[in-house]
Amino acid sequence: MKSHDLRRAFLEYFRERGHTVVPSASLVPEGDPTLLFNIAGMVQFKQFYASAGSIPFTRAASVQKCLRATDLDEVGRTIKHHTFFEMLGNFSFGDYFKEEAIEWGWDFLTRVVGLPADRLCVTIYLDDDESEDLWRTRIGVPVEKIFRLGEEDNFWGPAGSTGACGPCSEIHFDLGEGTGCGRPDCSPACSCDRFVEVWNLVFPQFYQEADGSRRPLERKGVDTGMGLERLTMVAQGAGSTFETDLLKSLVAFVKREAGLDPRDDSMEVSARVIADHARALCFAISEGVLPSNEGRGYVVRRILRRAVVKGLEMGIQEAFLFRVAGKVIDIMRDAYPELAENQEKIALIIRSDEERFERTLSRGMAILKDALKHFRSAQEKTVPGDVVFKLYDTYGFPVEITQELAGTEGFDIDLDGFEHEMEDQRKRARQASKIGKDAEAVEEMAAAPDTFVGYDNLEIPTIITGIGPVVGGKKEAEAGREMDLELERTPFYPEGGGQVGDVGSIVGNSGRATVTDVKLLGGGRITHRVKMEQGTLGPGDGVVAKVDLEQRRATQRNHTATHLLQGALRSVLGGHVRQSGSMVAPDHLRFDFTHYEPMTDEEIRTVEDIVNAKILRNIPVGTAVEAFESAKARGAIALFGDKYGQKVRVVEIEDSSCELCGGTHVGATGEIGGFRVMSESGIAAGVRRIEAVTGFAMIRAAREADRELSGLSLILRVPSRDLEDGARKAVERMKVLEKEVSELREQLAGGEVDRIIKRATEVDGIMVAASRVDVAGVDLLKWLADRIKEKLPGGVVCVGSVRDDRVYIVVSVDTSLVEEKGVKASAIAKKMGEFVGGRGGGKATFAQAGGKEPGKLDEAIGRCAEVVAGLVK
Repeated sequence: MKSHDLRRAFLEYFRERGHTVVPSASLVPEGDPTLLFNIAGMVQFKQFYASAGSIPFTRAASVQKCLRATDLDEVGRTIKHHTFFEMLGNFSFGDYFKEEAIEWGWDFLTRVVGLPADRLCVTIYLDDDESEDLWRTRIGVPVEKIFRLGEEDNFWGPAGSTGACGPCSEIHFDLGEGTGCGRPDCSPACSCDRFVEVWNLVFPQFYQEADGSRRPLERKGVDTGMGLERLTMVAQGAGSTFETDLLKSLVAFVKREAGLDPRDDSMEVSARVIADHARALCFAISEGVLPSNEGRGYVVRRILRRAVVKGLEMGIQEAFLFRVAGKVIDIMRDAYPELAENQEKIALIIRSDEERFERTLSRGMAILKDALKHFRSAQEKTVPGDVVFKLYDTYGFPVEITQELAGTEGFDIDLDGFEHEMEDQRKRARQASKIGKDAEAVEEMAAAPDTFVGYDNLEIPTIITGIGPVVGGKKEAEAGREMDLELERTPFYPEGGGQVGDVGSIVGNSGRATVTDVKLLGGGRITHRVKMEQGTLGPGDGVVAKVDLEQRRATQRNHTATHLLQGALRSVLGGHVRQSGSMVAPDHLRFDFTHYEPMTDEEIRTVEDIVNAKILRNIPVGTAVEAFESAKARGAIALFGDKYGQKVRVVEIEDSSCELCGGTHVGATGEIGGFRVMSESGIAAGVRRIEAVTGFAMIRAAREADRELSGLSLILRVPSRDLEDGARKAVERMKVLEKEVSELREQLAGGEVDRIIKRATEVDGIMVAASRVDVAGVDLLKWLADRIKEKLPGGVVCVGSVRDDRVYIVVSVDTSLVEEKGVKASAIAKKMGEFVGGRGGGKATFAQAGGKEPGKLDEAIGRCAEVVAGLVK
């Protein structure tokens, strides 16, 4: 059967058995920061197993797009490993259980697909007697073809750190004694290729908590997974998944890119790796995951650059991977039309990162080869962490690629040393940036309701509990000093989640202090950096803590605006837009996001319009503290890589945004007042930055723009409404005047040509024309030297001038003198440069010199003939 027939037959088989056919979820698990990518069909159904409430269906079937990077080293070397694959699955949520799952699995494979029953065997979990009984008595599988395996092989899940899990039973296809290790006791437990796991029938009975504990599921059920690539392989009798209709033509295409015959298997592994990786790249990028240096983007970049290295091994010296991606889309477009819709974007992003890597690849490879040569001669077998880090940081080598390349030469790499270097870099980045960790702010602020009360109160009576590093000590903060205070309760928001800390005042009976910054220490502790204005404050003092109202309101406007901005960017640019960082201050906001090219003016205006339209609608901004799993279930955006606690704070703007966020916000979008983008720029490969203003800052920006326009209007002497036309006319007039000035200069310089030639001197039969001239710039010096050379064939020309206290010299030598007399312009320029306190150089027939001693130009020009004489053979 063809692969597309297998997809269709699978879904139809389970539709007929009461299953709801559900489309594939995104490769990027929405609202689940514990997973890089969707790795199984059950990921989108995780909450169905744990929920005690109503669910839309109790039986489902799907073909899920999956991406795993855990077996990268195995891809291409074995007959069955892939990064991207399609997972066929049928699921039960408190409906049927083992009996139906086992019966239907066997029936589909033997009757529908037509696999011979005598080539199939099964595995079960060690103590799963129920499954063994079903396989043996209901299906008729001989006991010698039923294998009991341990937790590592036959206990599945969860997908991520939490979720449903349970024992499983796998159906394997036996490729025969001629394949694999050849041992008589070979079984599915063997790591060789003889037995191919086709279908995994998982029976979720438990829910694993974040601490590793397991509780019985509300709804025990069934979760099966069958890789389409492996099913196609055994159904088509192919020797590997790369020899099926899914991948065979793609591998052949890669070989042709390398100038090889598709039947040539000399570079088979590299061709297979490239084919596999190209599929992963197409699907990941089509869903908005761009190559970057962290999170999901790092996995994509690692896969892309690994494919480029494999291409280099095949002799491909230029960008090619984007063409392989085009072939992937041709093969997969019918099943996944979104690939064709995003074809141009996919090609652009792959080619851009491919070419960026190629620019540094050769230098990085040379450094690695030199390093390995040095370590080999020193009889060392480990590449130090600082070398690995340099390859990563300077030349873009993912550490895994360095590890792989070093491994082929018999070297290990110092991963601990590399991580130490990485941590040092992270510390430097944290010190240089005010961008906070959203998860830390979300979790800490949700966990500290008794300490922080500033969401609803900006002025409260409270008590000082500690000063500086001593909590509960007897120190006092005295006038003129800067100190850190801790309060029993505080209205001051601490810096975190990208938002700056509040400012304000703390006033007691014996003293008054200005709050200049607020930090989150962890565990709900908040410290206030203060400057004492008068008197003293100490532990136990009753005080009034008051947040600066205008500063807080301005910050809240900007924070809510960043949430609206992210939604608008995703709407205008696409779902690939993800937050990469942010900074929210009273006077402006900064938002970093993933995108592969500069935004156009039209895109920026559209984003502004969307945000301002939502501001004008005055949409209520809701906040709630709830369970992390509950927030994920309703689609709250979480940042991948951040670790969240069990309780999180959710900020929701209807039809606009739903995010995990610990920051302060306006009550309704109308309070923002207005939104204006001030700049859009690139800060890293695949990362853009928008800086914007809201409220009064937007008004001030508009007034400043009006002031600048009024100033230009006065300078150009045109009304403001005619500025564009007036500026265009002024530029055109300037060009005309510049042309006239240039022509006049050339006329004046033309008269100089004859004067200089008349004063030329002869040195050993060579005419040397050297002179100081009063011309503006090197370009005119070059023009003048060319005119003199035309009228002085077979000679040497040296002209110099002074401009802005700098010396400029141009030297021109006839070709015949270089060949016959050994006189070179570069040698003359070098000497002339030394004479004027600088240096010179260039080609044999044309060179330049410069210096910072204008007073020595005349002397240098006068010694030109002497220099020429010294060079003549």
